[in-house]
Amino acid sequence: MKILVIDDEYYVVEEVLKSTPWESIGIETRLAAYNARQAKSIVESNPDIDIILTDIELPQQNGIELVEWVYEHGLTPVVVMLTGHERFDYAKSAIRLRVLDYLTKPLDIVQLTDTLKKAVKERKRHLLYPELYASAPEEKGDEDPIELIIEVIRQNLYSPDLNRQLIADVVHMNPDYISNLFHKKTGVSLSNFILNERLKASNVMLATTNLTLQQISAKAGFSSPTYFHRQFKRRFGITPQQYRRENRPDDQARYSSEPSE
Repeated sequence: MKILVIDDEYYVVEEVLKSTPWESIGIETRLAAYNARQAKSIVESNPDIDIILTDIELPQQNGIELVEWVYEHGLTPVVVMLTGHERFDYAKSAIRLRVLDYLTKPLDIVQLTDTLKKAVKERKRHLLYPELYASAPEEKGDEDPIELIIEVIRQNLYSPDLNRQLIADVVHMNPDYISNLFHKKTGVSLSNFILNERLKASNVMLATTNLTLQQISAKAGFSSPTYFHRQFKRRFGITPQQYRRENRPDDQARYSSEPSE
């Protein structure tokens, strides 16, 4: 594997090159550039670069524009971006470019190492299935990252594995950053939003279907009927059975004998 590290701060590049356990990650060749012009020259001479680790705030041309240039030339390396600021516009651009991860400085070498291990795995998938990565990412315009996150949640709501890591893997963002961004923009924590969506889905099923509570619990993505029952009563002050009876009075006799969870 071959990586290109790009940052206009010399000591950041040196720290990455000297402190990262490259052998254990599986990256044999390390190249460095300190601005977009140098980076482009290296990419033109090394079109087989597998991974690009770039600062966003570069002189001459920023990292977002540099990655767009790389894609325009038909190359599809795995990209990890660095920045000293958690900026909303950067997050949107990183999602649009399908960046694997978005790390803030000062760098945590352990976190960087974990991210580069993911990058190596992703690059291997690129090489195994090149037809899936043959073209540059399609333009998503000015799409809001929060809308993307909510879309991922709703598409995976019924999976008990839905969590911030799954969301991060889909939108190619750092899970800590996603949690902070979501809470900042919506005023609701990511975990509470997921719980609210699951409870809303269970309400619909309770009121409109003949599914048992166990089936509803599973279809709404709860880890167990007991957890579903507890969270439902905590949120609404009544049990799922009571909610069903109140919202389907014609079926009261039918469900009155249903055992409680």
